Amino acid sequence: MDGGLVLNFAAPTGDSAPTRMAKPKGGRWKDRVKVVKSVKRRIEVAGRPQSYSASATSEHSTPAPSTHSFAHDSSSNDRSHSRNNNNDSNSNDMDIDDYSFSESAGGSKEAKMMHGKSQVQSSIFSPDTEIIPKVKTIHRPVGKPSNAPLNTSTFTGIGLDQDLAKHMESKLRVTMPTTIQQKAIPVLLGPTRKVGDDIPKTDTDVIIQAETGSGKTLTYLLPIVNRLIESESSPALDLESKRSIGTLAIIMTPTRELAKQILQVLETLLSMPASSITGKKRSHWIVPGIVIGGDKKKSEKARLRKGVNILVGTPGRLLDHLQNTKSFEVQSLRWLVLDEADRLLELGFEESMTAILKILDARVKIAASVTSGNDTTKIWPQKRQTVLCSATLSDEVQRLAGTSLVDPIYISAKKEVANVNGIPDSAVLTQEEKQAQQFSTPEQLKQLYVIAQAKLRLVTLTALLKSAFAGKDKNAKAPKMVVFLSSCDSVDFHHGLFSNAGKETKKEPTHDEYFGQSFENHNEDGDGDDDENKEDEIPDFVSASNRINTKAITDEMYKAKRETERANARKARAQLFLKGAILPDVPLFRLHGNLAQALRTDTYFEFCKAPSGVLFATDVAARGLDLPDVSHIIQYDPPSDLKDYVHRVGRTARLGRDGEAMLFLLPSEVKYLELLTAQGLPNEEVSVTTILKRLAPPKSVDYQQPATDIQNSFERYNLHTPENMAIARGAFWAFVKSYATHPSSEKHVFHIKNLHLGHIAKSFALREAPSDIPQPKKKKTGAGHRPGKGVEEDETRANRKSQKEREKEERAKPKIVLKRKNDVSEFAVGDYKSLVGPMLKRKKKTK
Repeated sequence: MDGGLVLNFAAPTGDSAPTRMAKPKGGRWKDRVKVVKSVKRRIEVAGRPQSYSASATSEHSTPAPSTHSFAHDSSSNDRSHSRNNNNDSNSNDMDIDDYSFSESAGGSKEAKMMHGKSQVQSSIFSPDTEIIPKVKTIHRPVGKPSNAPLNTSTFTGIGLDQDLAKHMESKLRVTMPTTIQQKAIPVLLGPTRKVGDDIPKTDTDVIIQAETGSGKTLTYLLPIVNRLIESESSPALDLESKRSIGTLAIIMTPTRELAKQILQVLETLLSMPASSITGKKRSHWIVPGIVIGGDKKKSEKARLRKGVNILVGTPGRLLDHLQNTKSFEVQSLRWLVLDEADRLLELGFEESMTAILKILDARVKIAASVTSGNDTTKIWPQKRQTVLCSATLSDEVQRLAGTSLVDPIYISAKKEVANVNGIPDSAVLTQEEKQAQQFSTPEQLKQLYVIAQAKLRLVTLTALLKSAFAGKDKNAKAPKMVVFLSSCDSVDFHHGLFSNAGKETKKEPTHDEYFGQSFENHNEDGDGDDDENKEDEIPDFVSASNRINTKAITDEMYKAKRETERANARKARAQLFLKGAILPDVPLFRLHGNLAQALRTDTYFEFCKAPSGVLFATDVAARGLDLPDVSHIIQYDPPSDLKDYVHRVGRTARLGRDGEAMLFLLPSEVKYLELLTAQGLPNEEVSVTTILKRLAPPKSVDYQQPATDIQNSFERYNLHTPENMAIARGAFWAFVKSYATHPSSEKHVFHIKNLHLGHIAKSFALREAPSDIPQPKKKKTGAGHRPGKGVEEDETRANRKSQKEREKEERAKPKIVLKRKNDVSEFAVGDYKSLVGPMLKRKKKTK
């Protein structure tokens, strides 16, 4: 006391004795140190002693209802981000909540067993809004249609047959040509054109460059069909031999869906009635066909053997038939069309196309003398005419044009660009011009964007879809929408989520049932074994031979019955579209590359026929497909290439119709707007609040409660079964991995370090971000198999197939038979030491 020393003997408050602070568990050591320091700092600020009881600790870990508790509720998913990103401004608070001292915070054991970690429900609305930098964008008012048909010309005025023009008007509702059709069709008609000036004497190769939705398919199909129809009256070929002459035209496309679409348009053009002028019936000798991957090769060979005059196909299957199908006759080939040439090269078909061109050149040269006497040289091209269609003229496209075309004529959809021989210098861009290259979109297309936080992405998409279908008038046409996503897993997840969330079903479909990959062996009455027990008893007086035959017939009958039941089950489960509770009475479709070919084709045509609906798709639907009457495009995930942006929005506002496109961006992706502005693409912002207010009930401004209810409904759907949780996790990781597909020029915008994994998980209706990236493993079946892991370890069909192939290769390898070094007869007499025992690998003696 006299020395100035003051002793503080104040007893701690509370009944319990002072204890040391409980150490946080889990996480990295840096995180644990940070938690301890932050707790001590809070205690010092509050004026509390350094030593406190365990009960006080637990009270501190459960904050009172205040501003901080709301932040906790709205940011429980920040835990994952705090572990991955130490720069989070609120990481200290989140770490305290994460390493809570209360045992109840860990969640129930059942939840951990089912989903791998505890699931904490949190709010999607947080008070601390992120400051988003403003980016200058181009605001362009919606103008007059730029890709509409012209009123200055007709199809008969540019040289087409009058009956063909009338047939198009009645079937396709096309009356006037577009800009590219008006400029290209007269050139492709060649010497057969009977109207206009400067009729060429010979046919030449053509390069067509036009924007999406300008009618390129009819541009090259109409001249081919027109010239084949005119050859009907030619005496050079007999009617019976016209089909057997072989393939006259080949059209190569990058995707199967585009090939199916071209075939459908071609069949419509060829279904012409009797001539209105002469009254003569059209002979149906022009036979179209298709060869694509996924179809039965045997059926394609049978069609080629009978004769296919106009063939549409993908490069891989076309090359296969040229190499292996002897009945594939291409000696009389007169037209070769490379549609979407830039996309063909992007998908890696350059080697296949080069091989196809070499085979065609060789066969046509060999058969030139054979077909010259039977050729209608006045109507068909004297030699093969190659047409190359491309939206852009990249270096790869120019190289392909140099190897496949001879002295081509360049035709552009731009009105100010005239037709010239060869690719003009203005069309070939320098390196500086390529960097500053600008894309064009239709003038009547309204382009919007919304900057939504990751937690609000899912409910914002829901509000956008619900408002589009709920706000329509009874007399107005129902909207038709396409939602573009970055991966096949994301398409499957969102399609299943909007189809099944909110429904009260007794039994949810399993993972395999949803994808149409399995079926049950029982019928409606009971187990599948009942059929075997219900076999008719065979009388004793039936002979042995008849008894065997009767049983074989009975087995075949039940086998056919089971196959029919299984086929019906597959058809019922693999439905082309579904309807959900979130969007009632709205058909929901899905389309991506991992679906079976038959399902992809049926889905595409069903969506084309549907008056309204929503299609969840990847970029497989972005190129070349004509989706009729699509009114809205939603780019929920930004495209990996700027060219894909133009092709995506090009699915609407086609042929002069109106359209609207919406782009979703995260706050960290705002700089993507600078790239769009540099390309001359206009965009107008729509706030998240404006979209979410559409969820508010009538005469109310509260939109947070309806949005929260929708989010909770989605989360309950994921938690309902382990299969749903596995699909959501797969979609989450597919989204994260999709950031790696962006080019290096966009890495400053799309970088995985900018992602808040906890909030991204919320956009997939996950309450917690998955902790690790799933690896493909074999499905485990046994007593030690943990529940909830089977779906994650399921292999894809491709992996299963490759596994079978590897096992087959292992069995095909010659077996190594170990023999004795000294071959000795079994009757030889000698010392056992002279024989070499079982051939085990001997260890080398160390010197």
